[in-house]
Amino acid sequence: MAEATAASAPDLAGLLSRRARDLPSTPRMATDGKSAERIAFSYGFPDPASLPASDVAAATTAVLARAGDRALQYGSTTGVADLIEVLLAKLKRDQGIEAGPRNILITAGGSQALALVLDLLVDWGDAVITEEPTWMGAVRAFANVGAETVTVPVDGEGTDVDALERALVGLRDAGRRAKMIYVISNFQNPSGASTTLERRRRIVELAHEHGTYIFEDDAYHDLRYEGERIPPIYTLDDRGQTMYMGTFSKIMGAGMRLGWLVASPEIITKLAVLKIDGGTNIFGSYVAAEWVPNHLDEHIDRLRVIYRRRRDLMLDALARHMPEGTTWSRPEGGFFLWVTLPEGLDAGRMATQARERGVEFLPGRTCFMGDGGINTLRLSYSFAQDEQIDPGVKVIGEIARGELLELGRSA
Repeated sequence: MAEATAASAPDLAGLLSRRARDLPSTPRMATDGKSAERIAFSYGFPDPASLPASDVAAATTAVLARAGDRALQYGSTTGVADLIEVLLAKLKRDQGIEAGPRNILITAGGSQALALVLDLLVDWGDAVITEEPTWMGAVRAFANVGAETVTVPVDGEGTDVDALERALVGLRDAGRRAKMIYVISNFQNPSGASTTLERRRRIVELAHEHGTYIFEDDAYHDLRYEGERIPPIYTLDDRGQTMYMGTFSKIMGAGMRLGWLVASPEIITKLAVLKIDGGTNIFGSYVAAEWVPNHLDEHIDRLRVIYRRRRDLMLDALARHMPEGTTWSRPEGGFFLWVTLPEGLDAGRMATQARERGVEFLPGRTCFMGDGGINTLRLSYSFAQDEQIDPGVKVIGEIARGELLELGRSA
């Protein structure tokens, strides 16, 4: 068949779905092909040198010898039983989550878990409450389903529960109900904040009072470098109104595309019907189930050392190079620092200049539903090498000082 041309194809615009009409012109993680040449602070990619390639290769060989006929076949929509068993043991030990096989769904990373839940709960125009700023992938996911996002701010103690209560009451007074509350409970992307235990309990109380669900995104749970672990929101909810999402993307390898959702059996069953993929990465699931018991703990210990060091290097660099009036977060774990520039500066404009000088970062506006965050940016310390962090931050600081001088202000 000849390749279709613009002249022969039907008018695409007239065939687009409602959710496709206002899509951006480029995918979320599209680049210009030169990222490898730059100091990359943009995305939360795992450290390349730490990826456990040799151990995963050994696990792959073992799986093919032991269960190749099953690993290379279609599988259960809810997930490979071997991986579910391994995950349930980990969740009980590390997160304090008591669950059974009927409570868990294996997904293609955390992003598929969120997309499936939105497909389950949200019709066009339904209200979803979300932290702001928040993960840029969630911003896109909410837009894809036409959700009306009601935002609550994040501060140094996590989700602002007073603002959350006002949002829920406002919806109730308008005769509406939020379909869910989206919370990144640990080392929030992008702010780095963790929601305190007191606030987690209040989120559960409010969800119960207003009859809505909680989607707890805990992608960075295992990457804590200091401070005490805080019980997941899921463990504080005795009514089954919390859905808990985790992923192997940060602790094994993003290319595995394996995540999980823990929820009530009723929700898991409905999600399994919506999920028509013939089973998520069956082969990779067998490999992960083989690899996790013997290697995960040691690997996480190694990652904590690497990422804590890089976080500290970036904190030191910010203190040295950023102009007066700049503030930033100090996360106890995760991948990100959140930087607030002096008023009047535009991080998007600065990002263009930084790319020209060999440095990439994420303008904070990307993490907002509307037009907020113009003078904010997110810096990832997970991917850039140790020796790149100080010079990269120095470039950002020099650009910020130049922008201040153009505004006629002292830098």
